[in-house]
Amino acid sequence: MSDFLPHPFWNFSLEIYAGEGVAEACLDLQDRRGCDVNVLLFCCWLGASGRPTLTADRLRSILKVSDVWQAEIVRPLRQVRRLLRDKPWHEALPETVDAARRRVADAELAAEHAEQLKLASLYSPPADRDRPVEKRLRAAVGNLGVYAVCLGVVPDARDRARVVALMAATFPGLAAEEIVRAVGTAPAPSS
Repeated sequence: MSDFLPHPFWNFSLEIYAGEGVAEACLDLQDRRGCDVNVLLFCCWLGASGRPTLTADRLRSILKVSDVWQAEIVRPLRQVRRLLRDKPWHEALPETVDAARRRVADAELAAEHAEQLKLASLYSPPADRDRPVEKRLRAAVGNLGVYAVCLGVVPDARDRARVVALMAATFPGLAAEEIVRAVGTAPAPSS
């Protein structure tokens, strides 16, 4: 990964994606809801860094660019990687198939990195790390809500559980109850 251009969004993504349950949450949302993992992480990064919440119009304009990259570059690479992993290739030595799969996986990761740099170039207002963490949490959750609207998805309980996993990794210093409340998976406490 040393040949990748450094960027705060990329660094954030690597750290968050390694968090407990995050890869599973992202891949589930990708497979079930058609989410772009990079856009999920972008929504989290924008909120975590204190940037303003995305509007649906802004996100739709960003998605016009990222959707093309996903359709023409990332998804075909993913399909080849999965085919090399899942289909028995009796005509080839297993070591050569595995080596080819690893190279395709490297190309897929490079394409994901390129998409992240493009996303950040399309919308990256100044960060505000002094913004209270509760407001940053609400912004990140709000961004994911805007993404659901853009996808035409009405989040269900499973989706919300996945968002909780993303928020727990994004905001590790916050209490689980606060994250659950922000995501809307539990009723607000009575006053």
